[in-house]
Amino acid sequence: MSMMNAPTMKAPTMKAIVMQDGEVSLQQVELPKPQAGQVLVRSLACGICGSDIHITRHYNEVFDFYRKLGVMPEGIDNHVPVMLGHEFCAEVVEFGPETQQTLAVGTRVTSVPILMSQNGAGVGVTPGVNGAYSEYFILDEALLIPVPDHLPPEAVALTEPLAVGLHAVNRGNVGAEDTALVVGCGPIGLAAISALHLRGVRNIIAADLQGEKLQLAREFGATHTVNPGEQDEVAYAAEVAAGHRVVIFECVGIHKLIEGFVKRAPAKATIVVTGIHTAEANINYAYATVKELDMRFSYYYQPDEFAACLAELAQGTIPWRKLLTGKVGMDGVSAAFKQLMQPNPHIKVVIEPWRNGELETLN
Repeated sequence: MSMMNAPTMKAPTMKAIVMQDGEVSLQQVELPKPQAGQVLVRSLACGICGSDIHITRHYNEVFDFYRKLGVMPEGIDNHVPVMLGHEFCAEVVEFGPETQQTLAVGTRVTSVPILMSQNGAGVGVTPGVNGAYSEYFILDEALLIPVPDHLPPEAVALTEPLAVGLHAVNRGNVGAEDTALVVGCGPIGLAAISALHLRGVRNIIAADLQGEKLQLAREFGATHTVNPGEQDEVAYAAEVAAGHRVVIFECVGIHKLIEGFVKRAPAKATIVVTGIHTAEANINYAYATVKELDMRFSYYYQPDEFAACLAELAQGTIPWRKLLTGKVGMDGVSAAFKQLMQPNPHIKVVIEPWRNGELETLN
């Protein structure tokens, strides 16, 4: 038989959730092949992150920012697809070349969502890299952390947002005598409150417009709650602090709030920005100058912070089931995104890429 008539072998495919042009859809994509130092894993659970929503809603802004950072080649336009998903629990399927293979196939793992083997590409955020909203994806063997048998996959998927909160608290360098004001009691805000509580911070003030979230914040360790729609939360924090340092954590992702914090913060306060902001923002630094404020920005986490959060989950010190408000299968993700882009009661929705099914509410 001549080569011209030989049948072509079709590459194996898998289901993946793809974000393109601000739309999220279920597609069949090519199954990735692990390269040197890499491992193919099967996704067991993946959380929908606020940054996934942000990328989908503001993809033009985000891609323009990527280009300025040099993490996206100039030749790629804003129609490029992104395979989302960076908060995950997975299962080892196949090892690539030049791997140690100390973990058995079938071992459940998690990892910081970075591929050092691909110049630090972000799993679930960098175009061209498979994310954990896919049936299968690639991780670096060197970064794999085996997970305890007793932790279900949906709990393991919460490690990543908990680590974001812990890193923010570490960036704020909060002491036991300081007063922490956490604005926004979504997953990151609650993660920060949990980290503050475990650190023994005496005054932890949770601020949110939703009463149910304030109640939940108390269960994660908040000592005080305030509704900013009814009361100035910064003035309240200054009153509670009684002269001690105030550390404000912005965990909402609305950049216009930051200018208000700068204007209203007491002298010597620290503002830690954890929200994802890609829009231009105006701040009058005169207020920050005369009050000698510190402004810090928190992004991701260190590997040791990630591992510490997995250990806390394993020890049962974090009421993780209260964070988990929904589960969804692959064919329900697109509709779930539409719901999550509107005002909604959810805190954390987890995708289970091994099944189909509409968004179901837990708790």
